[in-house]
Amino acid sequence: MTIQRRFALVQERWRTALLTSLLVLAAAAAAIWVQTPVYQASASVFVRTGASGDVFDRTEASDYAVQRITTYADLATSPLVLDPVIEALDLHTDADSLASVLTVQIPEDSLLLTISAEDTDPEQAARIANLVAASLRTEVSGLESASGPSPIHLTTVAPALPPEHPARPDLPLLLGLALLAAVAAGIAVALVRGTFDDRVRDAQDLTALTERPLLASIPEARSGEPPFLPLEDVAPQGRRAEALRGLRTTLRHLGLGTELRTLLVTSAVHGEGATSTALDLASTLARERHRTLLIDADLRGTWTDHGLGLGHRDGLSTALRGGAAWTTLVQPTALEGLSVLAGGPRPQNPGALLDSLRMTTLLRDAADRYDIVLIDAPPVLALSDSTTLAQQVSGTLLVAGSGRVRSVQLSLALRKLQLVDADALGIVLNRVPRGDLETYYELPPEATTAGAVPGSAVAAGAGPRTGRRRRTVTAGTDPKGTSSGSARHASTTRSEA
Repeated sequence: MTIQRRFALVQERWRTALLTSLLVLAAAAAAIWVQTPVYQASASVFVRTGASGDVFDRTEASDYAVQRITTYADLATSPLVLDPVIEALDLHTDADSLASVLTVQIPEDSLLLTISAEDTDPEQAARIANLVAASLRTEVSGLESASGPSPIHLTTVAPALPPEHPARPDLPLLLGLALLAAVAAGIAVALVRGTFDDRVRDAQDLTALTERPLLASIPEARSGEPPFLPLEDVAPQGRRAEALRGLRTTLRHLGLGTELRTLLVTSAVHGEGATSTALDLASTLARERHRTLLIDADLRGTWTDHGLGLGHRDGLSTALRGGAAWTTLVQPTALEGLSVLAGGPRPQNPGALLDSLRMTTLLRDAADRYDIVLIDAPPVLALSDSTTLAQQVSGTLLVAGSGRVRSVQLSLALRKLQLVDADALGIVLNRVPRGDLETYYELPPEATTAGAVPGSAVAAGAGPRTGRRRRTVTAGTDPKGTSSGSARHASTTRSEA
């Protein structure tokens, strides 16, 4: 996994990373907060000799003091010195326990002893340090004068004072470490979830999953935007409209409007946006002066006109049951050139109706009356309706919702179409996050071939269906297989896009 991919995973799951970081930071702050503060007070004792006279005598005395000072440091934590301190402060402890909270330091080449004491009470810490220093002076004086006047004298040069701030915990340091740990934990959780998340998100995921080409990447609608391109907009702008025009151009290279007259639009599971893709593609084609018919073939779903302003509910199911001729049930829309055949009332046997001779005849007649017929079908994995219809049309588009469909679901849907000899022309990646859209417009090099439209079915050798025959339409060849005017036709097609 590349660094860019890891960064993208963290970006996609920034909420997870942020929540994890906040939880870790809160837990660390709580752990720091419940710690009892410990204060440290220090007293400094100077070791001097009583020597006088020439320089040689003073030098010898100083060397003697340096040799003895290490012994005095050990003596400071011995019961001989600490027992009087325990008795004076009425401490409920022993010499070993008291020694564990004491620290005696000797700076290099120095005659200073620094005695530090720790306690939860700053006043008590100062009292312990000062009493240990005093007890050490007394015991050293007694030991050194046992055989005569003591050559060593200890003097407290800096008595211990109650500290204002605790020595432990070190709040700035611990909070800084907690913040770093929280950020690291958030990134780690996001990466782990991303690594084990098998949802399809981009062209890289599709390339690793299937040889079917990516036909288009349609960005998600902005907040507050309608889910469909407004029909009253003659020339819609923006990334969504541009992506749909790119899809139209790719389909035109595949023979759209010639041998590719009936096109099924479906998805693997619910919620991937197959209906919105079908409607937006239909309106895009109608704006290009193509007589377009959109058929709602989801006979099991709840009926809705998707904001098209349809006048009645009767539609496909009515025609398939013989209630009326389908041509009388087609309804115009606000967009010239776009007509809709609604799904109609929910029948008791939708699967049988879609697999009937009437449905086959309806699609054949519709292809004769319209330039392009788009069929909005239910999800492939949910029902058998889509595979039934896929055998009756010229081609199938499989819509994959970015971050919605899982790899195994998309693979099963493709396999299910293959089993009925209805391979998808390609995949339309829908609802792509706008911030990541630049990475979706092009397929990796291995997914395209020289001379083909990048990201199109032409590159992968996919073609429309005529009955059960599949043909490959390459750039520079017209849909009938002749090469006349090929270069001019390809150039015109690209310029119109």
